[in-house]
Amino acid sequence: MRSIPKLIAVTVGAIAVATLLAMPANAASPVCGDRTKVLDSLSAKYAEEPVAVGVTANGGVIEVLKAPDGKTWTILFTSPNGASCLVASGEAWQELEVKLNGPHA
Repeated sequence: MRSIPKLIAVTVGAIAVATLLAMPANAASPVCGDRTKVLDSLSAKYAEEPVAVGVTANGGVIEVLKAPDGKTWTILFTSPNGASCLVASGEAWQELEVKLNGPHA
């Protein structure tokens, strides 16, 4: 049986990759920078902190950050070369109730 945090991380990673692939060619350049500076900025401005993390197939890291009240959230991708880029951000983050299916439910 998979652990719930691992399942969440895999799901978040899949969503982030799908978001990157769905971006039109003429989309604005991503906002990138030093990971520590990006995290500090998101923490200071929105009180966002990491709540989920996953490693991508190419060795990058996907992180989901959210404010404690869920009012804002950000998905951050850090490539193997160390550059961190904002993938998506928004409002009204909601946790989903985990429902187990199958014989072990």
